[in-house]
Amino acid sequence: RRTVLASAAGLALTLATPVRASAAGFGHTDDGTNHVVDTGAGLVFKVNHSNGDLSSFVYKGIEYQGYDGKNSHIESGLGASTVTVSTPATGVVLIKVVHGTLIHYYAARSGENNIYLFTYKPDTSVTASRYIARLKPGIFPTTYPDTWSNADTVIESADVFAKTDGTTRSKHFSNLRTIDYDYFGFSTSAASVWVVRSNKEKDSGGPFIRQLLRHGNESGAGLYEHLYYAEGQTEAERFGLHGPYVLAFTDGAAPTAAVSGRDNTAWVDALGLTGWTGASGRGRIVGNGLAGRDTSHPYVVGVANAEAQYWGKVDASTGKYAVTGILPGTYTLTVHTGELAVHTQA
Repeated sequence: RRTVLASAAGLALTLATPVRASAAGFGHTDDGTNHVVDTGAGLVFKVNHSNGDLSSFVYKGIEYQGYDGKNSHIESGLGASTVTVSTPATGVVLIKVVHGTLIHYYAARSGENNIYLFTYKPDTSVTASRYIARLKPGIFPTTYPDTWSNADTVIESADVFAKTDGTTRSKHFSNLRTIDYDYFGFSTSAASVWVVRSNKEKDSGGPFIRQLLRHGNESGAGLYEHLYYAEGQTEAERFGLHGPYVLAFTDGAAPTAAVSGRDNTAWVDALGLTGWTGASGRGRIVGNGLAGRDTSHPYVVGVANAEAQYWGKVDASTGKYAVTGILPGTYTLTVHTGELAVHTQA
């Protein structure tokens, strides 16, 4: 059992964000139904006053949001909520959505075509296991490994599909494990929409779980961030603040590493988010090597307790590892060979 202490003052300095000038046009207005946020860099998005839905995201003049008359939101929408807007720091607009015990945030930074999302879920009183960003049909291709066509044959429960080439698609289980990706999305040569995942500390299932990440067919497309994925789950739900996870817009390129909230969170410290712990309140575990390794296999070290989970890859040549950004607490450490747990210590 490893006890992690918050001793990351140097880390906080490393993650500090340079002072930024506000982009021309950056700010928020009100159209009578929505809070309207202009990032000043090409993205304008709207959040509904009454329910906190993300009701529009227009990137460089093109609307990408919505299919079947539905918005983007937590689950299938929270319903009546208290929605407020503020500017808690220079160059930041923050929208806060309160629904019962659940708090959801949208944040925009001047000059960035990103929507930063945070979801605080302290208990099970509000159903919230995912955020879905709905994308209009006909914009992005449906030839990804986890998309399908309406012409494909349904095998099981409208969730597993057979294609004419003999392959299948499973809506609920992506071809990517959580440890394998930082972002995913839809892309053309003109524009791309990405979800950059959170650090998953409040998720469940560990580094190897496969979740629903996206779907797409002729009727529309969806991008997902899961707060708790109940399909084949092996762990109890964890509670607290999820995020940031990011809806990022580009001209076709992948999102930059700086977009990830895992790499740069100093700017979030000033926002006053419920449940937020910045870099200065986190620590890390470092190992100088693992005895008895079989170097023909990859190794992963994970630490977890009832409140949080983290993991890090083991260097193939040296056996060293580092698990970073950990909340203070006492954890159980597990060593995995491939996906097999081969060592656990209390």
